[in-house]
Amino acid sequence: MPQTNTAAGSFSRRVLLIAIGSTLIMGTVPLWVRAVSANAVTIGLVRLAITVSILSVIVALSRDFNKIRGKKDWGMLVVIGLFFGTHWYTYFLSIKLSSASLGAISISTFGIHLLLLNWLFKGQRATLGDFASVLLCFIGCLLVIPRFDLQSGATVGILLGLVSAFLYACLPLLHQTIQHLPTMTRTWGQSTFAFLVFLPLAGQSNWALGMNDWLMLGILGVFCTFVAHSMWVKASTELPAIITSLVYYLYLPVAVLLSVIFLNETLGIKMIIGACLILSANIIQSLRTWKKSQA
Repeated sequence: MPQTNTAAGSFSRRVLLIAIGSTLIMGTVPLWVRAVSANAVTIGLVRLAITVSILSVIVALSRDFNKIRGKKDWGMLVVIGLFFGTHWYTYFLSIKLSSASLGAISISTFGIHLLLLNWLFKGQRATLGDFASVLLCFIGCLLVIPRFDLQSGATVGILLGLVSAFLYACLPLLHQTIQHLPTMTRTWGQSTFAFLVFLPLAGQSNWALGMNDWLMLGILGVFCTFVAHSMWVKASTELPAIITSLVYYLYLPVAVLLSVIFLNETLGIKMIIGACLILSANIIQSLRTWKKSQA
């Protein structure tokens, strides 16, 4: 299998393509979440039910449950599921309360959160350039927020999106602690224990849905969850964090473009500038880290 060699690590081109494909599919999520009549809880329950049903059969047939080693592995799978479920719930709420574009923009701060986590847990030294990237991203977030009013759905939606981005940045680090488990097994655990977040909220779900709603939920469940997340779990575990964060930024232009075309969302000049600052801060930081690792 061809390999791509960098100072950030040696990784398979196939895994890189898997990461890109996963990101492109997930870039459609804000469109579906915003368009479907189902609320955040219903979306989560349906997507998880579809994914867990498929994955349970696959993992059972492959006998990969036997590879889960005692309480430590089970405990990490539960933790991953809780982080993932909370990430989903806050992200869906972000899109529903604000817009598909604003939800996608706020989740794109993922890379800066990953930088902060690497400072805290991997002992990476913070440089002046790192702080500049964080500041640039912060300014971008300020520009994107329409007005500083917690009574505004857009403002609350963006704040929830930032929380969701932080939780999402935690997932690759958590998966790396149990990367001896097969990808499908970890994805099964992530999805299964995410139910622990959504089940207590089941009373808030809404099921008065039309055929188009069920079709969109099916697309979200099969393609955007089972297919895309299985691909992403594999890619984010095996690729260096630098590559993961760079690839993930394809998400934003795909999501925003689809939102403008199919949802008729409009982008003000402040939102465009803010989104560009956030995207630039994340990409520049990833490239700086990559270049530094090659020195």
